Amino acid sequence: MHELLERLSRGDTRLIDMCREANQSWVNFLEELRTADTGTLSARLGFFEPHFKRIFETASMGQTMMPWTGFASLYDTQNGWRDNRDRALQLAEAFARSNCSQEVRDEARSCVISYELEPGARQAGAIKR
Repeated sequence: MHELLERLSRGDTRLIDMCREANQSWVNFLEELRTADTGTLSARLGFFEPHFKRIFETASMGQTMMPWTGFASLYDTQNGWRDNRDRALQLAEAFARSNCSQEVRDEARSCVISYELEPGARQAGAIKR
């Protein structure tokens, strides 16, 4: 996250295109695996990680942005999760079980907290962010 903020503060407008590409990658990935179980999704995440390192040009940015852009592709700040909450919960579990780097799994855990996907958390879909 530090690198993201640093690059934004220096006016790196390429980040917009990077985030757009990451979002489209997630849309395609999740559609391809629409009917997959959590184990399959988890296994595929490990192979998907290098794609984000390429998009964001560094390992650290790729590892940070992979989970954030994944959950963001399912969430709408005006309408919450809509019909995507179950998919977001599955993605959270898949990240936790994946062979992604520890950095990616840690960021995914931060996403789960931020998007209030923990068991017993109030539904973020009802919250306007």
